[in-house]
Amino acid sequence: MAKTKDIFTDNLEYDFQQFYKKLEDFNYELKEFIHGSLKAAENQGNLDKGYYKADEILDEIYIEIYENYSLITDISEFQRLLFRAGINKLEAIKSQEVPDDITYHSLLKAELKSLNEKFTTDGDGDRIMFEELDDISYVQNKGWLDNIFLYEPLERQLVHKLGLDEAALLSVEKRKLLWVLYSTIPERSKTVVELLVFGNQDLKTIAEILDVPLEFVDRIIFKVKERFRLV
Repeated sequence: MAKTKDIFTDNLEYDFQQFYKKLEDFNYELKEFIHGSLKAAENQGNLDKGYYKADEILDEIYIEIYENYSLITDISEFQRLLFRAGINKLEAIKSQEVPDDITYHSLLKAELKSLNEKFTTDGDGDRIMFEELDDISYVQNKGWLDNIFLYEPLERQLVHKLGLDEAALLSVEKRKLLWVLYSTIPERSKTVVELLVFGNQDLKTIAEILDVPLEFVDRIIFKVKERFRLV
């Protein structure tokens, strides 16, 4: 007769196997989302390069989710929980703390208003018109580094997923402009973009992950695409 400890161990190992089997459906896209977000933040000067590893963050997420794994019955809920945990980890790393009583819905609503404006904020906090960003001399006059680029694989993903002109990658000036435009997207709206571009999530799924209306996600992506028309 099997000992109670042996039965418990066997059940635990079985649970882990089932858990990781379910992870197979989302592991690649979740890792790409976290990796892309980290790389983008590094190349915006917001994080030390190479300090944070996507694999280490994934391990933390899996441990957290596994603790409540037995309560998860729906595969879509499992997907939402994984990506929400990823977003929370990234926000904590980037020190973008949000009070508990403020929802993503209200944050995105405020950011959507800023995306509708013809002005943005540059790296020094100065308000400028988007048309000014089209003049690369503005970037040079601000004294920003010559090698400010987003990171070429991420640039290609952005261009492909947002349907941009591939000519945006053909010159140093255009790549700098791409970096500036991306860097000035409000933070929560940037999460929407990164879920789409790096996490390969469709708009409906993004809305479910963030628990916001689909129309908000759709409008944010539309406004972001408008922004990138400058490139």
